[in-house]
Order: sequence, then structure tokens, then C-alpha cells
Amino acid sequence: MAYFKKYFLIVFVLLFFGCFGALSYIDFLNANTKDNNQDIKSLSIFEKDRVLKEKYKNFETDYGDNFFNKLGFVETYGGLQKMLGKKLVDDPVYFRRVYKGENDMLYYIISKKDINKDAVKSITNFRDNLDVPVVFIMPPNKHSIASTNFPYGVLDYSTTNSDDLYKKLVEGGIMTLNLNEDYFKEKMDDTKSFYMTDTHWKNETAFWGYQKTFEFLKSQVSYKLSNENNSTDLSNYSIQKYNNTFIGSMGKRVGKNYISKKDDYSLIIPAFETSYNYKKFDENYNMLSEKRGSFEEVFVDKSVLEDKDEYKDKYTTMMGYGSPYEIITNPKVKDKSKIVIIKDSYAMPFSAYLSTNVNSIHMFDTRYENIRNTLHSTIKTINPDMVMFVCSPSSVFYFEDMFKF
Repeated sequence: MAYFKKYFLIVFVLLFFGCFGALSYIDFLNANTKDNNQDIKSLSIFEKDRVLKEKYKNFETDYGDNFFNKLGFVETYGGLQKMLGKKLVDDPVYFRRVYKGENDMLYYIISKKDINKDAVKSITNFRDNLDVPVVFIMPPNKHSIASTNFPYGVLDYSTTNSDDLYKKLVEGGIMTLNLNEDYFKEKMDDTKSFYMTDTHWKNETAFWGYQKTFEFLKSQVSYKLSNENNSTDLSNYSIQKYNNTFIGSMGKRVGKNYISKKDDYSLIIPAFETSYNYKKFDENYNMLSEKRGSFEEVFVDKSVLEDKDEYKDKYTTMMGYGSPYEIITNPKVKDKSKIVIIKDSYAMPFSAYLSTNVNSIHMFDTRYENIRNTLHSTIKTINPDMVMFVCSPSSVFYFEDMFKF
């Protein structure tokens, strides 16, 4: 009986992959209209190498785009892994493998250490060429206490790298708020602070990070922020909860048949009067959109939450997908205060809360090449009170070019 189960599973998996592969190849052939008959005989060996690599890359992309019933494959594969009790769902991109930890929380891992040297050097050089304070706000890791969460033999260097980044930034003279340290001290819980199926902190945790940053700027940087009495007290906000509605980036990779349940989502909206102008630009500084109105009108898109597509990215309910360059203006703050934020996606809800205290916030996503190339000159033109990095420590691993400015 044991042999039957073993060989039945092998045959089942081979047939499963074989059928999907064959059907996908048929879709690929039907959809592929590119000219793949280029004569390479007359090319030099280096040109042949380039052309063949380009052909392979195009084939891989086209095959992936035309993979038969891609979502159905993800769902079936994830369901099979759950049935087999697997704590790891593999992925062709090694750093996108999904691990299931305690309480069915999903995680990525950071597989390398000693990765921060170049990023810190770039940040300190950047600081040295500016005449304004530079501050680094480090969001906590989703898996701050991860060693018990992963299968035996799986090494995760997320917290190691985060601690190392903090140490190197401080040694470089960069004023740094290590929210990971506060996360430990306050014994916060991943399941309450982060989405089960996504990499990001919840809006409640982003608000907590904003409160900590407000106190840090006031006490350590001696920077005065307006509207303190209203903005930092959670009782002055309306909390709207949407239960069982969110499948995040990791949940999408394993499918809803693998996850234990969808995430809940909460909106935190000021109950006090607000007024904003919110502009988004592409990496060449051409305006993409502009909104005017209250906090909720400019930052919140409830249609995302109400969309019946289960895989709609609910994290974008707050401020949408991040743009290369964004400007938030709050006319109710009259002091002409101005802050530049270098950001990744963690900064999106955080920046909305901080905007209750600042006249204008300029946000730059340095994962875009032209933003990096023009960053220094653009900031000189803006002439802000300070530059603030709000980036997950893991961005150094995932986006190597992000800090090459």
C-alpha cells in the first residue's frame, strides 16, 4: 500500500505538470507572433550569443504569459502542498519562495547577510552633499523573531541584516529610528501587526510607526511638527474594518486553497477636518494624476476593497500604487514645513498620517533609474527642512540599485 501511494503520487505529479505544460505550449504557439527566424549564421560569436540569449528570454516571457490557466495551476498546486502538509511552497524565483510559520503566517526569507555596506556608503555620501538633516526610519521586520517559524535548516537573515543596517547607519552618523527595536520591546505580535498573506505592515502598525516617528523627530531631531493634539491620538480617527477580504503578495503565490484565511483590513481615517492636494508623477516628472479634497477623498479608494476580484491588491486602498514621484500638500498647515521622503511601499500609509503635520511632503521612489539620477539636484531645488528615508531594511536585499544615487 505504501508503494502504491508513493508511485501514484509520482505519476499524478508527472501527468499534472505534463498536461499543463502541453496546453501552455499550445497557447504559446497560438499567441506567439514574433519573428523567430532571424538568420544568425553571418553574425559574430558575440552577436550570436546575444541573439540566442534574447530569444531564450523572449521564449521564457511568452511561455509564462501564455501559461494555460495560470491561476488555476497556482490554486491546484497550493492545494496539493497544503494536503501534503508542506511548510514551503517553491517558486522559480528563489527569494519568492513562501514559507508557512506559526499560526499559518506566510513569510519570505532573506537568504544573504553582510549586504548593507554599499547602501550605507551611498546614504552617507548623499547626506554629506546636502545641507539639511538626513534621517532613516526603519520599519520592523515581519519576522522579527523568525527562528522558530521556518522548517529545519532554513536560514533567515532578515533580523541580522536589520540590526547590521542600524549599526552601520549610526556609525556613519545617520540619525536613525530603529522601529524593529521598539517592536521587540513592546512584544508586538506578527499576526496582529502584519498581514498574514502579505509582506507589509497593517495600517494600524503604520500608524504606530508614525506615532513613534513623531516623537523621535520632536525629541531627537528637534523638529517641530504642527497639529500634534489631533493627529497622534488614535481616538481622533475613525476605524473602518473589512473582514476576510485581503489576499496579499505571498497569498497570491500559493493560492487561496493553501492559506488558512484571507486577511482583515482596517482603514484609519481622521475624524477631524482635513484638506489636501495630492499629485503623482512618472519618473520623468510628468504629472500622472491630481486629487483635491479630504484625507479620505485623496488617499483612500474604497472601490479596491469592494472589488469582487479576490486577488485585487487591497494594500493599494491607501494611496494606490506608489508612483516614482509624489507631492502631498496640506494647506491647513501654515508653517511652510517641507519634508522629502525616500520611500518604498512601506511608506505609503505612513506618509498619509505624517501629512497631517506637514505643509508639503515630496516622495521619491529611487527604484526608478531617472529618479536616482536626478535625486540630488531635485532635492536641492525643493530645499526641504529634512530628508527622511522610510524603507524596509529588506529593500537593500530586494532592490540592489535603490540606494545607488
